Amino acid sequence: MFLIPKNKLNKFEPLRCCFVLNEFSAAEFASALEMLFAAKNVDDLKLSKGFIRHSLDEYKHFSIFTNIKNQISLEHELNNRETRFIPIHLFAKGYIYKDKFIFEKKNIKDFAIFIGANEEIAEKKLNDFLENIRSFKPDHAKKIDKILLDEERHAKYSLAFAKKNNSKFDYFIKFSKENLLSKLRHLYANSLTKVSKIFNPVLYLLILIMSLPVKFLDLEKSEADNDVMENINPRSIL
Repeated sequence: MFLIPKNKLNKFEPLRCCFVLNEFSAAEFASALEMLFAAKNVDDLKLSKGFIRHSLDEYKHFSIFTNIKNQISLEHELNNRETRFIPIHLFAKGYIYKDKFIFEKKNIKDFAIFIGANEEIAEKKLNDFLENIRSFKPDHAKKIDKILLDEERHAKYSLAFAKKNNSKFDYFIKFSKENLLSKLRHLYANSLTKVSKIFNPVLYLLILIMSLPVKFLDLEKSEADNDVMENINPRSIL
């Protein structure tokens, strides 16, 4: 998801790894919610069962990623606050929209393309991540290999449904659009992470500089302010 280096790492970076695992966890949790909502609102019983199975897979993936992250954090004595999964952040990071679920925004044919395109990109991101940790954490890598099989299956079924229910031209246009939008979202998220490393220290420095003059201000203080209780009318309590 985020902070996945393009080239293979020469050494294992626990904090970076846990950060990426936390983002994968968030994405899987959000996807599980989307699939569950779709299952409850689609009219086709067969599709509803498929969405439920998909949702259960995503919850399973969320649990696997979270457990791996917690094990690495414990092993390397990391501060869990920096990589803690906080559900409300799903909205802030754009994993879930605040106004509607994606199923409400798209018809079933477009929803299937959305799922397939994003599952394929998620699979590629996960493969890139695995290439950077497999030699350092082989046991954890084996667990993630199983997740990759699920992601591949999700993409296959979703795109097969989309191809069946869209013309070749419509499928090509819609898939290309979803693929491009998904890549742009990842690029935007990566850019925010890199830019924040530059601007956050500058922002903190500016706040510190602006707060210094306050210490030298000689503000007058009324003697009556020393005892707040004396200024309160007893009847106002009633």
